Amino acid sequence: MKFGREADEAIEMNMTPMIDCIFQLILFFLVTSSFIKLEQDLSINLPVQSREMKVPPPPARPIIVNVKYLGANRVDYVVENESMPLQALTANFSRARARNKDQAVIIRGDRRVRWDHIAAVMGSCAHAGIVKISASMEINEGR
Repeated sequence: MKFGREADEAIEMNMTPMIDCIFQLILFFLVTSSFIKLEQDLSINLPVQSREMKVPPPPARPIIVNVKYLGANRVDYVVENESMPLQALTANFSRARARNKDQAVIIRGDRRVRWDHIAAVMGSCAHAGIVKISASMEINEGR
């Protein structure tokens, strides 16, 4: 009694579906790729600029000050996820102003924060010499 296949039978693997998939992938990449012909002629002698070009530096990222309400007329000044007192905020503004004379500050105050605290941040900006100050607010549409 014999179990399984006989030795005379050869195991064959059909390669046609795999070859079809490979050809389809090749066609897909050929169709979707774009061929760019570079327009550079190496025989052209380009002019040389005699002086150095001055490129203006990119504008500095504004400093965002979040004024959080803690309750009982207490607030927390947060810059880049770091809580700091008002004096440290003024020093931070002074350092930023020394690095970039066009430094901007955006003040985001909680609606429960009294105006005195927002004005204190503006005073810190003025003390540091920063003149680009703006306040951010949420707009309620139809409420």
